Amino acid sequence: MRAIDYHMHTKFSGDSEADPRAHIEQAIALGLDEICFTDHRDFDYPIDTFALDTPAYFQELTALQKEYADRIKIKIGVEIGLDLDHKEEIEAFINASPYDFVIGSIHVIHHTEFYYGDFFHGKSKDQAHEAFFKETLKCVQAFDCFNVLGHMDYIMRYGPYVDKRVDHGKWQSLIDEILKTLIKKGKGIEVNTSGYKVNGCCGFPNFDVIKRYLQLGGTILTIGTDAHTSDRVGEHVYDVMGHYAHLGVSDVSTFTKRVKDS
Repeated sequence: MRAIDYHMHTKFSGDSEADPRAHIEQAIALGLDEICFTDHRDFDYPIDTFALDTPAYFQELTALQKEYADRIKIKIGVEIGLDLDHKEEIEAFINASPYDFVIGSIHVIHHTEFYYGDFFHGKSKDQAHEAFFKETLKCVQAFDCFNVLGHMDYIMRYGPYVDKRVDHGKWQSLIDEILKTLIKKGKGIEVNTSGYKVNGCCGFPNFDVIKRYLQLGGTILTIGTDAHTSDRVGEHVYDVMGHYAHLGVSDVSTFTKRVKDS
């Protein structure tokens, strides 16, 4: 199984100052086979600006691809915030550039976000989690511009609750519909290793969700650290690979120009 980190942020994201070269050097030091940069683009983040200087992004990363070609495979991707209020702009943005890989993530729901907590105001944990999964389902049904759904349990990272974790059993029917929709549309799912900080033993989502995705016929799986600093590149990648192997997965998926590599 190839060791990959397919979710990384750099100075091209509004929430990172990391040097792409440092990410690459860390990935090589850890023996990773392939990485993909996936800097942010959100069209309606209420507080921070998540624009992306696309020409500069491709210029710098393309040069690094060539420089490190004999040491590690480097892909150029993007993490797009799926937002039903901006569907046309999002589709046009993705189609305007030759991205290798696109993560579709839910960061904002109708101009409310999770990090600063506006989305949670007046909501119980169950209300917040139900709204998140319902919106996720609507987004994966509506959008076709992404390859994998990012950090499916992202909602549990934040929220003013004593226990932030998702009760997957409570939302299993919604989760199943999300997974079935992804499979029908030829989309995949990542394990985002930033979830280990919350879960302790697994990422976002947990491996029961991955097992269910596989049971339903899913075949496209990636691994990403969501690293915003170079010291986190590759974090828990080998742990996830071990879990994938235990579930019968022989290899991860990689992409070129938004098409799954054979």
